[in-house]
Amino acid sequence: MPDQTHIDDARLTEFLAFFAGKYRPAESLLPAAGARDGLRDAISDCMDMSLQFTPMEVAKFDSELRLHDIPSLSELRRRYSRHYARVLKRDRIEDETEYYLLRNVLFDAGEKTPEERAQLERLIAAFEMNRPREHGS
Repeated sequence: MPDQTHIDDARLTEFLAFFAGKYRPAESLLPAAGARDGLRDAISDCMDMSLQFTPMEVAKFDSELRLHDIPSLSELRRRYSRHYARVLKRDRIEDETEYYLLRNVLFDAGEKTPEERAQLERLIAAFEMNRPREHGS
């Protein structure tokens, strides 16, 4: 089983190549991955670009990645997304995009500390309690 506390550069490069092949021309992401910092920046850019994905798209992409033994989008969002980090630091979900980001991270199989899991559950529950109900529900 791969180390759950660290995703090595080779696995990040696999993710980047898979993401680029599916969602963006590889040449627009991969040159930035030449250096270690460039790889992390390219992964972070993928995380930010993926914020527009629907929850179903994220779940489908996560499944595809797992089939290829590549770290899931949700796991990498947890580790590398600047947006995810800002929501946790703010300690409040402000919109549906953030809500689905945190839900996808919470329900992803990747390891989380008990404290992180508790914070995610609390933030999601608070958002669900306070968001307007849809008509007909």
